[in-house]
Amino acid sequence: MNSKLLSYGKNLSIYFGASLIPMALNLITNPLIAMNMSPEDYAIVGYYTSYSSLIGPIIVFYLVHYYIKEYFRRDENSRLQLKAMIAKALIFFSSAISVVCFGILFIYLAAIRKDFNLPILPYLALMVFALPLTGLLALEQAQFRMDRQATAYFKLTVANGALAVVLSLVFVVLLKWGALGKLLGILVCNLIIFFILVAKYWDLLKFKIPIKQFFPVLSFCLPLALSATLGYFNQGFSTTYLESLNMTTQYGIYVVGMTIGLYLTTFSTAINNTFQPDLYESIAKRWWKRYIKVCALQISLISAIAIIFIIAAPYIIGVLTANRYVQSTPYAQIVSLASVSSSIYYIINNFSIATDRPKLYLYTTIIGSAIIILAMPLVVNKFHFIGGAWMIVISYIIFAIINCILLLIPINKKPWLKKSNAL
Repeated sequence: MNSKLLSYGKNLSIYFGASLIPMALNLITNPLIAMNMSPEDYAIVGYYTSYSSLIGPIIVFYLVHYYIKEYFRRDENSRLQLKAMIAKALIFFSSAISVVCFGILFIYLAAIRKDFNLPILPYLALMVFALPLTGLLALEQAQFRMDRQATAYFKLTVANGALAVVLSLVFVVLLKWGALGKLLGILVCNLIIFFILVAKYWDLLKFKIPIKQFFPVLSFCLPLALSATLGYFNQGFSTTYLESLNMTTQYGIYVVGMTIGLYLTTFSTAINNTFQPDLYESIAKRWWKRYIKVCALQISLISAIAIIFIIAAPYIIGVLTANRYVQSTPYAQIVSLASVSSSIYYIINNFSIATDRPKLYLYTTIIGSAIIILAMPLVVNKFHFIGGAWMIVISYIIFAIINCILLLIPINKKPWLKKSNAL
């Protein structure tokens, strides 16, 4: 038992380090990037990357999740054929969807948005076509996780993050290409990793898979992709909508603050993942008092980190931006609270899933997205960028309230959810 616990702790630290090291590299190099990017550059990067949360789930289409779901249900040969089919879909299907997404966004920005002031090309193309290149990377990372190859996962993830940082330094700091260099660095990084994995998967890609076998995959992934796409209204929609204020310099400053504030999600995600097994076990065994204690501890830890960041934000942002964007401090302080509100929502959402009501995720995102769309113009028109920052925080609270209301509706309620004499 002690050996298993040590192995579990080691793997957990490796997975956490795989996320922490690339983030640390970004933080260390951020002053150099800030010195070589203008508010207009940040505005361009922030605006176009905000669309990634909208079209990303559609392009990658949750195909890797289907592979994970089926991994332990199939024998080795069947699993290999499934991996071949998923790999091909991540190349060809995702590429086709990305072309469609690019066309729709280009028409929207060039023909429908008459008041749009930012340049469209090549920035839109760089953002969109970088997304399908991440599919094979996600599949390889999933393979390492399922095979419990934590060290291999760590090496691949850190190498990808380090390459992205190096290319960003080359294109932004050395070549002085600003927003173009920032987006180009992401595309080139994804392209290099993509070709390396294509070479590794070459024999696998030669497998001939009947197209009809892909239909169950589409059926499974479609509702997940649609639900994840609606998650755009938690963060991306606020950033996209604020561009309509036509205050490019202030918009760029807002993007800097928002980006730094969202760094806290790395810590909140790690904390959420750490406590997730305990929450699921408490629900399954009806340990309600323990469940409440774990929830309280989880939110308390995340809140403490957010409070520390809010207090130290002026100094942190001064260091991270070489004192060029200290005006972004209020935005970063507000957005950092999203790490708390999002954790509250995900606790409630996980409760829905653990109690066999996964469809509530889709219902919640549909209703919540509609409310945010209606509220955003009112809030932004009155409070401008401060309002946009608060909407990121409040959006998760809206989702949480809706999810709670749906949970209280007595439809398909499980008998074991009733009060018990648990711990």
